[in-house]
Amino acid sequence: MAELTIITYLRGEERLTSELVEIGNQLHRLYCGVSMKLYVESKPKIITDAEFPIHIIYASGTKYRKILYTLDTTEDRYLLSLDNDIEANIPALLRLVKRTLDGHYDLGWGRIHSRRVSNFVSSLVEVDKLLSHTVLRPLLWRLHLGVTIPGQCFLLKTDNFKGRLSATDTFLDDLSIGLYAAKHHLRYCYMQEVVAFELPSYSFATLWKQRIRWATGFRQSLSCGTLGKKDRRLLWIHAFFYHLFPIIHVVALAFFAMKIPVAVFGWLCLVALTMARCNPKALAAAFIYPVAFPLFHIGWCFHVFYVGRKK
Repeated sequence: MAELTIITYLRGEERLTSELVEIGNQLHRLYCGVSMKLYVESKPKIITDAEFPIHIIYASGTKYRKILYTLDTTEDRYLLSLDNDIEANIPALLRLVKRTLDGHYDLGWGRIHSRRVSNFVSSLVEVDKLLSHTVLRPLLWRLHLGVTIPGQCFLLKTDNFKGRLSATDTFLDDLSIGLYAAKHHLRYCYMQEVVAFELPSYSFATLWKQRIRWATGFRQSLSCGTLGKKDRRLLWIHAFFYHLFPIIHVVALAFFAMKIPVAVFGWLCLVALTMARCNPKALAAAFIYPVAFPLFHIGWCFHVFYVGRKK
């Protein structure tokens, strides 16, 4: 039994990045038997300087289905799931792996931030990640109400997830895995360091499509036949804080702006400073975010409550 298997996923004609190969090489030098399971949809061009074995698996479908298959077919202690398009803070990622494995945690993750922000929508996404990864997710997990993990980069202890996750397929692997961990009070390692950066190459259309996909994933999670009352309560708490509260917040801002505009301006400044404290360059976008971004949450709600009901 090896300590660690790395899983990553290529879509279409994507290629395995040198970044992920370097992560694998460094982990291979620290742990015996490290290998990579590379899920592809077409024949990939493999970088040849990998010091560890790469097992290519041709498969379509969701990332969640591929994670379930890997759990069923591996005997390694831990799985490290990495999206192919991330840029890692490798020293921090290695510390996360070491802390999770040495502490025998069931689940491990760190913060994900954005990189190379190129337009207004990407700037809003950058702030959204700052809010999610530095405020919402840590707070909800601390209150035993968290059900999501960062899907771009996380660790799983194989024995505690193999054959136990919901078989209901979903676009939101991070939600299904997090919900199972919360339901069974599994031990998790949360590291406050940024372990990876995601490229937020978003336009309005791509971000809208992402929120529709998330809405579909949420409906898929709710449709699981094994959900209990506690599971549904946790899912709706997640929905409230991530999607419904921002809409309530912007409605309240509009109401009070007509009566006490100075107070609303001050509140927006305070919120912006809180969200952008880890990245001062995002301050301007953080000021606009509470007013502009709820539009995408409205789209999420529309597809959960109206489109989903019609289907």
